[in-house]
Amino acid sequence: MAGNNNNSHQESGLRQFFIAFFIGAGAVVIGAVIFLVIRIRLTGGTRQDVVTIDSRPEAVANIETADIDQVHYDEIEAVPYLENLIDANGNVDVTQVPHLYIYPLLNDNRGFDASYSSEGRVAVTNSNNLTPKEFGELLERLYDAGFMLVRMRDLVYTEETPDNGLRIMPRTDFSLPEGKKPLILTEDNANYHHTTEGIGFASKIVLQNGSLKCLYKNAEGAEKVGNYDAVPILEDFLKGHPDFSYNGARMTLALTGYNGVFGYRTDVSYQTGIGLTDLQEKWLAANPEFDYDAEVESAKEVAQVLLDAGYEFANKTWGDRIVGTSKLADLKVDLEKWKTSVEPIIGKTDIFVFSHDSDISDTPGDYQSNNDKYNYFTSEGYHYFCTGSRGVFAKEYYGIDYMCSARYGLTPYNLIIYNQDGNTAGIFNALGIGNFGPMLDSRRPEGYMYAS
Repeated sequence: MAGNNNNSHQESGLRQFFIAFFIGAGAVVIGAVIFLVIRIRLTGGTRQDVVTIDSRPEAVANIETADIDQVHYDEIEAVPYLENLIDANGNVDVTQVPHLYIYPLLNDNRGFDASYSSEGRVAVTNSNNLTPKEFGELLERLYDAGFMLVRMRDLVYTEETPDNGLRIMPRTDFSLPEGKKPLILTEDNANYHHTTEGIGFASKIVLQNGSLKCLYKNAEGAEKVGNYDAVPILEDFLKGHPDFSYNGARMTLALTGYNGVFGYRTDVSYQTGIGLTDLQEKWLAANPEFDYDAEVESAKEVAQVLLDAGYEFANKTWGDRIVGTSKLADLKVDLEKWKTSVEPIIGKTDIFVFSHDSDISDTPGDYQSNNDKYNYFTSEGYHYFCTGSRGVFAKEYYGIDYMCSARYGLTPYNLIIYNQDGNTAGIFNALGIGNFGPMLDSRRPEGYMYAS
């Protein structure tokens, strides 16, 4: 009997041990799943740790390396793009229009050389910025695949309401010429911030005989005017491919304000000297002839030519804020700075781009009447919102007084690194434009450093 009792005690102890072990293991698994779900909800499935450069947040995180020789770019036969995008009657499904965005273009190899800036800046540049050659080839492929530029407002009907609001209704009768597919394109940060000076980027948008061009200073210090960023490249492309634009549509230029707009130092801090960053002070010291009023007038002239050409402007917050994690009170202060420094130059806009793929709702594009940020922005006249793709490539959401478009970044990080796990290959394949590898600029170094 004693032996049986001992065996029973041992078996009971083993059962308790295994029960405790499985309960503990289950808790670990459940905890990990909860962590991943929360992280995906907060970041849209991408890493968005923040590194501060010149006291301004930018979407950079762990610096990673990848040997480009180990990345294979196999051309895959194109598949039909979103089978239901255009119905049998030729009408576009305005909930599935692709919206792509870019950052300013890198013109020379200084952006890949940490001696001109820092390792962190090189990682950001290599992750975010295409070259003119890469952007030009993307335009060619998008055109060959039948895409044409449209505006977000082309996809809706609107009507004013008695309380001075706006009602928005998705169109069911929007169509394009036969064989054409809609594309929304945005360039973020067409401000030419101080952090991009001296490392191969354009410094401002300028007018040359009435044409939109960019000013660029090369490594030898010589100033050149030409196609050194997306606006003049797109303008030249449209001269030869006018059917790439629907009713004169161009890109939307998403702007911050803290360093001015279009490369012109128009923020009031340059006039008052209050709240200047180290880089702003350095720039003012290097430009003693700076005339604030003349700078503002030049920026207004460029803004008007851009508007006349078909470009639209979007508020990306004055300080490049992450709206999802910012307090409403801080967003209100930010918008007042926008009204003071940006709006007098570009005029009013009803488009808001949520910086760093953020959103003002846990569910993308779903803004309810109890959402204070949504209520505030619509009360300020914003009705077109842009957020990150968050796992959905092409998606538009509609509410009673707003449209929200999910964007996908045409960035080297998305186009090269993601290619390794097939995501970009699938997206490019769906668009019918092949893979990014053959478009790669040969000037990019073989060793890649990325900020994801």
